[in-house]
Amino acid sequence: MKNAGLLGHPLGHTLSPVLHEKLSRFMGEPIEYKKLDFSPEELDAAIPSLKKLDGFNVTIPHKLNIKSYLDELDESALKHGAVNVVSKQNGKYIGYNTDCIGFVRCLEGAEVEIAGSVCVVGVGGAGRMFATECAYRGCQLTLAVRKQHVEQFRKGAHKDLQELTEKLTRISGKEVQVVSSEELSGDFDLLINASPVGMFPNTDAMPIPQGALKGVQAVFDCIYNPRETQLMKAAKQAGCRVCGGMPMLVWQAAAAQEIWYGKRFTQEQVEQVLQEMEEVL
Repeated sequence: MKNAGLLGHPLGHTLSPVLHEKLSRFMGEPIEYKKLDFSPEELDAAIPSLKKLDGFNVTIPHKLNIKSYLDELDESALKHGAVNVVSKQNGKYIGYNTDCIGFVRCLEGAEVEIAGSVCVVGVGGAGRMFATECAYRGCQLTLAVRKQHVEQFRKGAHKDLQELTEKLTRISGKEVQVVSSEELSGDFDLLINASPVGMFPNTDAMPIPQGALKGVQAVFDCIYNPRETQLMKAAKQAGCRVCGGMPMLVWQAAAAQEIWYGKRFTQEQVEQVLQEMEEVL
C-alpha cells in the first residue's frame, strides 16, 4: 500500500483523498491518503513525519516554501517555480509540478486557447505556474494582485513580485503589467483566477469586480469546490466561455500517481474518474 497525503493549510473539506482513492484502483495497489494540515509555522516540525511517506501533494500555502526541504527539483518544478507533488525515490525527496499538466488539459477540454492577452489573478504557487506557462506561449500578461502589493511593487519594495515580472518578461519577450485586482479593468482573451477567493466555504466572494468581466472572452477558475463559483456564474452572464477547476484537479492528481506508482493512466480511466468526481460535488 502506498502512503501519501495532501500538505496544506487550511484543508477543510478537500476532495483529494476521495480523488486519489478513485484513481488508485486503476494502479493495482491501494493508497492510504491523508490530510496533512500544517500551517507555515508548523512546517519545519512536520517535515520528519512527511518524509516517512512515499509521497505527498502540496497546496496553498506551501507550494513555494516546501522547495527548501527537498533533495532535488524536477524540471517541471524548476520551470514553474513551485512544487505540488513530492515523491520519494531512492531515498531522496524530489519535487514536481503536475499542476501545469492539469491546467493545459483542462483548457483543451473546454476548447479555450492559451494565447493573446491573459490576466492572472493571484501570484501564489498556482498563479506563478499559470503565468509561466502563458509566458512560454508568448502571451501578453497582466498580473492582478491586492492593491497594497501593487503599491509596494511600484515603490520597488516587493522583491518577489519584481523578480516574477522580470522572469516572465524574459520568457515572453513582452512587458508584464501589474494591476490591482480590486480595480481590474481591460480587455483579455483569458482571465485566470489563481487565488482562493470564492472557495468553499466562502462561496459568495469574487476575486475581481463583476464589471471587470465585460472585456473578457474566457475565464478559467482553478477552484473546484464549489463546482461553479460566483466568478464562473458572473462570467457566464457576461457571455464568457467558462472552465472550472475539477478537470485540472483530476489530471494533476493522475500525473502525481503516475510519478508515485511508475505506471500510466489511460485517457478513458481519467475521464471516468472525472465523471465520478463531478457527481461528488
